Amino acid sequence: MSGPAALSGVMPTLGTMRPDDTAAVTGRGTFPGLITREKEPLNLEFPFPTLEAPLVPTNRFYIRSHFPIPQLDTTSWRLHIGGEVREESIISYDELQNMPSKTVTATLECAGNGRARLTPKAKGLLWEQGAVGNAEWTGVPLSALLARAGIKAEAVEVIFEGADQGEIKEEPKSPGVIHFARSLPLAKANQGEVLVVYLMNGKPLSPEHGFPVRLVVPVGMGWPR
Repeated sequence: MSGPAALSGVMPTLGTMRPDDTAAVTGRGTFPGLITREKEPLNLEFPFPTLEAPLVPTNRFYIRSHFPIPQLDTTSWRLHIGGEVREESIISYDELQNMPSKTVTATLECAGNGRARLTPKAKGLLWEQGAVGNAEWTGVPLSALLARAGIKAEAVEVIFEGADQGEIKEEPKSPGVIHFARSLPLAKANQGEVLVVYLMNGKPLSPEHGFPVRLVVPVGMGWPR
């Protein structure tokens, strides 16, 4: 099997936050009714019975973290596309915003949503019903970015590596500090609804939801969230 194409700089996670960054939480207006499932890293659940509208407001959207949030700013952040491509591509935040965009309404759901109700008890965060949310996402279709780099015929997967990083100390342990990463088969990555987004519900992403950009793969396209 040939090597994959790779994107780095994208934040594919459902959101990361430094556990001690109270100012960032309160400054972004995080809904005080969110249920704490884990403090380090921060994982907050939306109280599902309070759902009032088709879209969940950003400050009430659940937060799923694997590692502490990195310190990023839009002036120095870059999206890198390399690997099995004809030309390595490095894209700035401003450049990404100036590309043709698309807006989709999509539901994100943690793969562990409802885990608290399993019998026997399963390993992992004990989510009830609220590790799920529907929001409006605006960004650049991933397919356009891949086309710009020129994916080689040998490529079969696209690996997305986030800026968030840490060490997994539980089994299976990581070999030291690693970046959070996920992958998609190339055919799915090229579907038009897969976006590298910079707006959530019409406003720039907050740190806990992937600032400055994140990957959104709508539910039903083969990538559990």
